[in-house]
Amino acid sequence: MSLSSISNILDDATHDALDKQVNMCVEDDLKRPSIFSHTCILRTIVEYSNGTLDPKYGSSEPARELIMSHPGLANVLDVAWKSGSYRDIRNLAILQAPRRLITEADQPAVTDYALYKAFTSPYHGQAVDAFLKYLEHNNKEFHYRIEGNPSNYYGKFCSIVQSSGTGKSRLLFELRTKGVVVLYMNLRPSDDKTGFPARDDVPADILTPNAGSDAVDYCSRCCVFFAAVFTSVHKFLSAFRSLEDAIQQWNTSICNLLSADRKRFFATLKVRYEMYYKKIKGNPSRDAVTEINDKPSRLSISAEVEQMTKSMPGQKFMTRAYSDMVKSLDKLFSGTGRNKPKFVIALDEAQPLNIQGPEGYRPSTILCRAISVYSGADGVDNHSVWVVFASTALRMADFIAPRAYYDSARIPADGRLIYPPYCQLGWDARADPFEGTAATKVAQVRHIMGYGRALWKSLQELYNVQDIMDVAISKLSGTSENKNLSLVVLSQRVCLNITFGHHEAVEFVESAVASHLLVCIAITDDRNWSFTTYSSEPFLSCAAASLLHEEGNLDIFLKALEVKVLSRMIDVGKSGELASRLLWLLAKDLYVRRTPLWTLIIPAVDGQEWNSELADCQMTSVLEYFCFVFGDDFWDRAGKKAKKAFKNAFVNFSHWISMDENIWVSKNHDDQLETDEWTLRHWHRTSAVQCCHNQPLVDKMIPVYFDDRHGEDDLSRVSQIFISDRTQRRSSENELDKITRDHDSIRCHSSRPWVAILVDLGLKKSEAKVRFSHNLTEGPCLRIYAAAINVKTFPFLSRSERLPLTLRNIIAHERIPPNGRQRMQILQEQVGCGSSCTKSHMKWEAWAETSYSSQATGRKRQATDSSEARRKKRKA
Repeated sequence: MSLSSISNILDDATHDALDKQVNMCVEDDLKRPSIFSHTCILRTIVEYSNGTLDPKYGSSEPARELIMSHPGLANVLDVAWKSGSYRDIRNLAILQAPRRLITEADQPAVTDYALYKAFTSPYHGQAVDAFLKYLEHNNKEFHYRIEGNPSNYYGKFCSIVQSSGTGKSRLLFELRTKGVVVLYMNLRPSDDKTGFPARDDVPADILTPNAGSDAVDYCSRCCVFFAAVFTSVHKFLSAFRSLEDAIQQWNTSICNLLSADRKRFFATLKVRYEMYYKKIKGNPSRDAVTEINDKPSRLSISAEVEQMTKSMPGQKFMTRAYSDMVKSLDKLFSGTGRNKPKFVIALDEAQPLNIQGPEGYRPSTILCRAISVYSGADGVDNHSVWVVFASTALRMADFIAPRAYYDSARIPADGRLIYPPYCQLGWDARADPFEGTAATKVAQVRHIMGYGRALWKSLQELYNVQDIMDVAISKLSGTSENKNLSLVVLSQRVCLNITFGHHEAVEFVESAVASHLLVCIAITDDRNWSFTTYSSEPFLSCAAASLLHEEGNLDIFLKALEVKVLSRMIDVGKSGELASRLLWLLAKDLYVRRTPLWTLIIPAVDGQEWNSELADCQMTSVLEYFCFVFGDDFWDRAGKKAKKAFKNAFVNFSHWISMDENIWVSKNHDDQLETDEWTLRHWHRTSAVQCCHNQPLVDKMIPVYFDDRHGEDDLSRVSQIFISDRTQRRSSENELDKITRDHDSIRCHSSRPWVAILVDLGLKKSEAKVRFSHNLTEGPCLRIYAAAINVKTFPFLSRSERLPLTLRNIIAHERIPPNGRQRMQILQEQVGCGSSCTKSHMKWEAWAETSYSSQATGRKRQATDSSEARRKKRKA
């Protein structure tokens, strides 16, 4: 019977790695060909095949029968064994794992494999290099501790804190590409069956406390766990002839989430753990509770380590295993780059470790104490062995403060420091190149998904567009009902500013990062402040728009926003910033939904799924948009020339972005984009711009694109809508003509028509005026003045009963200072003397006027009363 072959399933690197593993396992004394030696070789090849070969031939009897029934197989095995290469064996058709129809029961495994393929796709971005430098810096700082420097760090552990889908897990795996030995373990809860990577049951069961497990028992478990880890890593890597082979095989097997070797590794680790645990279970030290709950005494490092050594049950196993590992793997730990991380224990989805259980302790406190012990156990040697906790929970940054400390004390009183958490995982890593995308195609799903976190693009090979949109909606809304869902949805699109110091702010920020995709920018070293934002992510903005405009949600969310504004949890900004952002964005939303849509994913003409367009990112005609906003007769009032000028003009914004600087900053000239490219880049990501507070003349910019044949390229076809907001009680119409795009802080030079809008949001009398003019220096300009928030000025407001009321209430709230806040603000401004050139900061004579205002008011009231009395007397 002939032995047919199939085409290669595995790549060359995988074949080479598996060959080395087989050669290590096959005994050297198998010199003479025999049925025994052939069976042994075949079983080993099947065992190390990454699941591509039929597992039944991993047993002796089936393997022997196969060799007996195929005489030519013995010769092929001889040739392969002598050459040391088993590629031809793995490609034999008779050995392939059987293929069968996928049933519903198989679906989890199939899904895991699909997610694994996406998880192992080519990595994009520089986050791994930045994190490697972060660990090197941390190790250097810890080295100062050994040398007696005042910088005294608690242990070699740190955290990665960021929202879901930003690449925390992938970053940890990618460290292996930098020569780091990575032991990845996922600790997600046992009832989470859908998350990926999946839960690693062995380490998760050990490190998650059982009901009734007290602090002493958990202390033993932590020490024994690390002892088992160090021993298992030591045994695995020491089995290879060279360090390069050892690391390569580690990456091929243990860092392969679907590898059978990884499962065997954890099974072996569990056996060692249980063996060590039984040895110390009968005689735990009750002093451990006192040591864990009390703050460290002011002892020298060696004395402190000695004290903890005596008090932590299982500590001897841990420190001995650690020492054996670093000694036996001397080439790894004493190689080039003293501070470069050599071994990283990655604990992903670590948020359960920071939850205080009924026994009164946080697992992370004890776990980090164990890390602190072995971190100092090697004396002056500075081996770069790190434990990295990864989590979506901001509180993971607080995980080491002992219980005796107040919750607000992030740095222990005796000076023991912990490392600041790492948050920078990159953004827009999968975005299309700017030059390679036509401006008329930026609404296509394949383009929009590239912005923001890499998650959306990585799912492209697994799901269809609607499925990925459903994932985005699910992640944004969270797994459970959330009272702040309205703020989450609106924050993602209109840049809600959460007020620092508000009693609900911390809860909202922590919940939004953990469950609603809020991005953590940075956490201060003392852990008292975290800086967060919903960065520009148009695909997620479309998901937010879908949630916002579900039946009944718009009015509900706007009402909820009003409540938070009234409680001053939301900063409404100055001059109607928030109200204006809501006005213009919701106008476009309602225009898109002016007629019922079966789907917000518009199929492509060519039938290609990924060329479909997202309705909220599609090009919207300026002619139609302004008719919708200002009324059907708008262009009749503007004139034929204006209508002709904007015939081919379009907008496409789906969300707002806030700026921290002026549009043009002369001091940044070398690093500043030309304003036409700045405008076009915002068009590409379908964003509109909220200018900074100090920006002269204008408050907002909406990109405009002219879809015509005039101009050489897309850069010559962009223009802008500039908006200026006012909330005074008097008209600002005369300020409209002062808006110019040639100002030194703007410098948007173009011959294309542009729009200047001034809106008096605070007036009650409705007014809407428009005129079109042509200036030689600025080009054609459409100037619009609108006053009052009502249906007469903005007819589209009739489509939402709640929207005009919400906008007016936000404006009214902006004007009214809270009780006592006006006087407090005056006093605060007095302390800020010189911070501006205004009277409130410079005219100190005026500061005393406040104290006399009540007297002046009294005198005025007295004079009025006297006048009234005289009038009544004359009448009598």
